[in-house]
Amino acid sequence: MVILPLFFLLLLPVFLLFFVPKWRKSKGIRHLPGPPGLPFVGNLHQLDNSDLQRYLWQLSKKYGPIMSLRLGFVPALVISSAKMAKEVLKTHDLVFCSRPALFGQQKLSYNGLDVALSPYNDYWREMRKICTLHLFSSRRVQSARPIREDEVSQMIQNISQLANSGRLTNLSETLMTLTSTIICRVAFGRRYDGEGHESRRFHKLLHECEAVMASFYVSDYFPFMGWFDKLTGMCARLEKNFEGMDLFYQELIDEHLNPNRPESMKGDFIDILLQLEKDGLSSIHLTSNHIKALLMNILLGGTDTSASAVVWTMMELVKHPAVMKKAQEEVRKLIGNRGKVDEDDLQNLPYLKAVIKEGLRLHPPAPLLVPRETIDRCVIEGYEIKPKTLVYVNAWAVGRDPESWENPEEYVPERFLDSSIDFKGQDFQLIPFGAGRRGCPGVLIGITTVELVLSNLLYSFDWELPDGMKIEDIDEAPMPGITVHKKNALCLLARRYLWQLSKKYGPIMSLRLGFVPALVISSAKMAKEVLKTHDLAFCSRPALFGQQKLSYNGLDVALSPYNDYWREMRKICTLHLFSSRRVQSARPIREDEVSQMIKNISQLASSSKLTDLSETLVILTCTIVCRVAFGKRYDGEGHESRRFYKLFHECQAVMASFYVSDHFPLMGWFDKLTGMCARLERNFKDMDLFYEELIDEHRNPDRPESMQDDFIDILLQLEKDGLSSIHLTSNHIKALLMNILLGGTDTSASTVVWTMVELVKHPIVMKKAQEEVRKLIGNRGKVDEDDLQNLPYLKAVIMEGLRLHPPVPLLIPRETIDRCVIEGYEIKPKTLVYVNAWAVGRDPESWENPEEYVPERFLDKSIDYKGQADFQLIPFGGGRRGCPGMLMGTTTVELVLSNLLYSFDWELPDGMKIEDIDSAPMPGLVVHKKNALCLLAKVHKCHEVE
Repeated sequence: MVILPLFFLLLLPVFLLFFVPKWRKSKGIRHLPGPPGLPFVGNLHQLDNSDLQRYLWQLSKKYGPIMSLRLGFVPALVISSAKMAKEVLKTHDLVFCSRPALFGQQKLSYNGLDVALSPYNDYWREMRKICTLHLFSSRRVQSARPIREDEVSQMIQNISQLANSGRLTNLSETLMTLTSTIICRVAFGRRYDGEGHESRRFHKLLHECEAVMASFYVSDYFPFMGWFDKLTGMCARLEKNFEGMDLFYQELIDEHLNPNRPESMKGDFIDILLQLEKDGLSSIHLTSNHIKALLMNILLGGTDTSASAVVWTMMELVKHPAVMKKAQEEVRKLIGNRGKVDEDDLQNLPYLKAVIKEGLRLHPPAPLLVPRETIDRCVIEGYEIKPKTLVYVNAWAVGRDPESWENPEEYVPERFLDSSIDFKGQDFQLIPFGAGRRGCPGVLIGITTVELVLSNLLYSFDWELPDGMKIEDIDEAPMPGITVHKKNALCLLARRYLWQLSKKYGPIMSLRLGFVPALVISSAKMAKEVLKTHDLAFCSRPALFGQQKLSYNGLDVALSPYNDYWREMRKICTLHLFSSRRVQSARPIREDEVSQMIKNISQLASSSKLTDLSETLVILTCTIVCRVAFGKRYDGEGHESRRFYKLFHECQAVMASFYVSDHFPLMGWFDKLTGMCARLERNFKDMDLFYEELIDEHRNPDRPESMQDDFIDILLQLEKDGLSSIHLTSNHIKALLMNILLGGTDTSASTVVWTMVELVKHPIVMKKAQEEVRKLIGNRGKVDEDDLQNLPYLKAVIMEGLRLHPPVPLLIPRETIDRCVIEGYEIKPKTLVYVNAWAVGRDPESWENPEEYVPERFLDKSIDYKGQADFQLIPFGGGRRGCPGMLMGTTTVELVLSNLLYSFDWELPDGMKIEDIDSAPMPGLVVHKKNALCLLAKVHKCHEVE
């Protein structure tokens, strides 16, 4: 667009002097509404080409849905509403169905020998017939199905490789390559992917062709100024690209004329057109130039539009995670374990179709469609439209017409579920592909591609933003052009979760992680085999680098290998730390801290401030664990508190970090090179000092009352008495403290947060749970632990939350001790074993409607989560290595949740809807909600703040 201001600068003064008198004489003529322009220039200087459709939409708000512009010497009309679109595309379609002879388009279409840019006449009608009968018929689209499915499968494999290595997927580039390859195979019988010379040449030609087609030519608006396009080099650039494309087309045609052409070229579009030329069945004498002009339409129209539609729709889905999840659930429920979506499935995906329609409504690939030109004079809404008027139908604005759409700026696919509105050109409020005589003839092949691509992307992967990026950081800036792409590439992180792999490869599946063989268990039946039938063979732990360091080389109970030492440490935990008596003795601490939390939330509620439940619950559970284990609390803003939380969060991070040496044992030097070893060592020393200080404080006979009979006190007493077969030392105690701190804090907080997410998303369930608690407690003001046994629905709510959101989804990895055989498969010693509790909780053989949150499923069943008999629900593991602190954890969860539901009614923040709640996880050993759960608490009348 540098050309236009340069042109004005050089020549505007001369033409102003010449045309001002003429312009003044015409002032009295009644015009269509529109912004005032300058003499000679008209409105050209006002147009914002960076986002033209939006600029014209803004103008239409002032001047109306039918608006005039003058672009140099060319009168133009802009249509911006469904009502006016119907007038142009249906009522007066014949008058409006020609095309303007724009310079770049004329050249590249061989002077209008194509179907998209040809003027309306007998020739165009014959070319349209060729396209609809021979190229884009239902039978022809169906015949290209194997190509589409093959290319989509290849794309999924490529993204899987990126996902496996944790790399971002550039969806903008990926989808352009995909749609380009599909079109080339269907039309030319060839593919142009890869890095070879032919591929580079093709893509260079294609991108330059798109650019010169969309460029500004002065002669389009000032017909006698064609010399200016020569002066600026535009003509030479256009001619160069035309010659390059012409040679490219000619080479393809020559290849197809060769009787020994490859099999892939037989029956493609060029083959069909050459056969029509040979047979002479058309009223047009087809020549190579006719074929080349059609190939230009197919290449430019079929590649860009489909890729653009999928990218914009994926952008909206990432911005609306609840919509994405709903679309994924529909696809995954239909496809099950088949591993991919094929075209027969598409008719059974109504929500996916609604998602795509809503994407096309807000982001039509060609927002202004292809410009039209009037043939004759006509009258619309009392305004005279003259012949040779350039007509832009702003499909982007029509999709936002408030007379046609409720809340038009919002992305709401549900609006199409009970509506018959479609994009085939009969419903003028949705016209992404145009309508009437000049509607896109290739809409069927395009939309089939879009549906197949999007459904497979949603079926195969979960999608996340890059680290550090938030939903509000996603930009919607468009890239100007005939087809409007997203200006900045859409780059996302694809995660092919083990559960999805298990659907393809089965509930017992092998992986190889570097040099380490691994096994993934994903069903209740297989979990029972591992955790019960063959428990002894599967009950050891791998010596992972970070975990070994922080557990003092396996001196703890959670990460220790299976041996006599572990059995003794387990006995210490079950008898002295987590027995029913010990859990009961900590009741005053739990009730005290929960009461304090309720007071804090009440203060926020009284001033109508949001409660960050994610942060509140981590602080609560951390404080409970610290008081029970250390006899201290670390809340507030003091130095000790800040130090503690900094150490705690860093310990979680280094524990869950990736260490190359875990999978490539000879490459430990790489962990040193990257600084991972130094970071781990630093945190270990800091945590060791922290534990040592606590132990020293407990050895002091004048220690505070709160430190008497806490976990450290008990362990020191065992050390002193020597009653254990293990000679306990400070390192043994420190290792156990690490287990208690990391295992007891995060898991309880995560469970309550995820359960609250589900309750807010299912208000009827929340109300039922609240009624149960409030009916039992009445006006007593709080729930205490004696009440918990009388709250069966609350327990069901928690179990259902644990089923869908186990705090440690893959449990703690196990390692096989001996060789064993499961389902006829040999499992070798030293195999790393992941039990996917998240997938087990969604096992369709164990659960009806497994993706739905239905606490009632537990009311008439004896299923529980202890991991000894019911292996369809194993959030705390099972068998010998089941979590020893389960009773303490679940008691805390029940007490916290019951008081939150008793004391408050919970609402979403202003402007937020249930479908806006995201369920994106934060990766780690314990999986938290990625984005904090912030809710508005309203104090219920039965609860009185002390």
